Amino acid sequence: MTIYRENPDQNLTGWPSGIKYIVGNEGCERFSFYGMNAILYIYCAFLFISSGMSEKDSANMAISTVHLFKTGVYALPMIGAIIADRLLGKYNTIIWLSVIYCLGHLALSLGENSLFGLYAGLSLIAIGSGGIKPCVSATVGDQFGKSNWHLLERVYQIFYFMINFGSFFAVLFIPLVQKWYGWKIAFFIPGVLMCIATILFFRGRKHFVHVPPKPGGYLGLLDAFSSILLFSVVGSLFITASLPLWVILVVSSIFFVSGLLLFFYRQRLAKDDGFLAVAIFIIKEWLLSSKKQKMLTVSSKGAAIGGFLGACSTANEKFGEEAVEGVKAVVRIMSVFIMVSVFWALFDQHASSWIRQAEMMNRHVYFPFLGSVELLSSQIPSLNPIMVMMLIPFWALCVEPSLKKIGIILTPLKKMTLGMSLASLSFLFVAWLQMRIDNLEIGQVAVLWQIIPYLLITISEVLVSITGLEFAYSQAPVRMKSTVMGFWLLTVAFGNVLVALLARFSALELKNFFLVFAGLMAITAALFAIRTANYHVRDYTQ
Repeated sequence: MTIYRENPDQNLTGWPSGIKYIVGNEGCERFSFYGMNAILYIYCAFLFISSGMSEKDSANMAISTVHLFKTGVYALPMIGAIIADRLLGKYNTIIWLSVIYCLGHLALSLGENSLFGLYAGLSLIAIGSGGIKPCVSATVGDQFGKSNWHLLERVYQIFYFMINFGSFFAVLFIPLVQKWYGWKIAFFIPGVLMCIATILFFRGRKHFVHVPPKPGGYLGLLDAFSSILLFSVVGSLFITASLPLWVILVVSSIFFVSGLLLFFYRQRLAKDDGFLAVAIFIIKEWLLSSKKQKMLTVSSKGAAIGGFLGACSTANEKFGEEAVEGVKAVVRIMSVFIMVSVFWALFDQHASSWIRQAEMMNRHVYFPFLGSVELLSSQIPSLNPIMVMMLIPFWALCVEPSLKKIGIILTPLKKMTLGMSLASLSFLFVAWLQMRIDNLEIGQVAVLWQIIPYLLITISEVLVSITGLEFAYSQAPVRMKSTVMGFWLLTVAFGNVLVALLARFSALELKNFFLVFAGLMAITAALFAIRTANYHVRDYTQ
């Protein structure tokens, strides 16, 4: 049996040897995901029209389907994180779920022109892609020790650069493949890239730091199942949302009771100091505490994080300060993360409602040596990754150093606040564009106007998404890196649920649809600034 390193080299000041395999894996995996995603809206609309829907209903249903799929992709990371942290470890979780991911692409390809093939393929991709997301991003951070911890911000910038490198070529290339060779080949090629991604990650196994799951074995299995059942109390809503209320309540109640019974059975076998055990103990202590204790708002660092946590002084004695601090850290982080959901509701629309807008615009663009070329509407989102690849080095090498010279230091939370504000501006601009389109004939407004909102939303992405990845990892206790990454990705799921729900209101004109999100984002950015003004930052190194 091969023995892998469980801790990083604390004396290494340079780059860990496993990073190149993780970065290569991410580039190929992102090509596969965004290649499929680039044609997904058009494919869904085509299938729904073929099934007899009107053009307008098909467009709304396609937007809803795309965002419900992304909801699954970004909700399932919680389950992947739980399996990784408690049962299998990150490496094994990534390898096995990557195989499921490949099967999803195969189902889309072989199930061409079939609603069953669409739903089967998207379900498998959501399980595979969603499950590995928190594990891959946390594995990046696991490779760094104290001596090279300063490289963490840079590695997440490189990591994000590769995401967009793969995304750019996929969004540019796959729509053309679909046009020339049809849906089957267009969905097959992303599957090939996902297979290459899996092989790359497997080849890097001897170079990685493999943080073992805790507790693992039978207890880890019980932990994973009980946590998954409890998560499904909310997670089941993604499936049951359209059913009668009594059905929703019954299904959620079954998951809740089953999860609690399994959890208490596991605790009888061996006491646990994991997040769920400590959180339940603290809540119980708070409910039993006096009114005076409930009013206390104290943490180990003196930060205000919720009266019930400060009141539970006995939790430290029972579980130790580290375990209790882990629960406090998650509460602190989630109080920040929950507001980022609205940002994701805006950002992910460049692959749905913004494509819908591009369909109504004049897409003839003049290129030197090529003349006038009509772009496909599904190619327009390639603006986002190419801008990201230019903005990441420009921001890191030019903007931030220039700001520091004049005494302006942008903390991670200030960057995220600025990014949210810019996202709101981008939607005001697409709403203005839609007003122009509505006032003129279809095809009169040049698609090049979309460059401006794409630039705004891309700067916003660099400030919110990259910063959020680094922030999520650094603020998470060592034992909960994957889980906190799962919470970060869960904010993306909530954002996509919001879009999917609003897309069902077909009476809402596209212009008003954009304005609703612009207003929501502006309000959320203000609330985010207020919440984070007194946030106490604490780094947890590996």
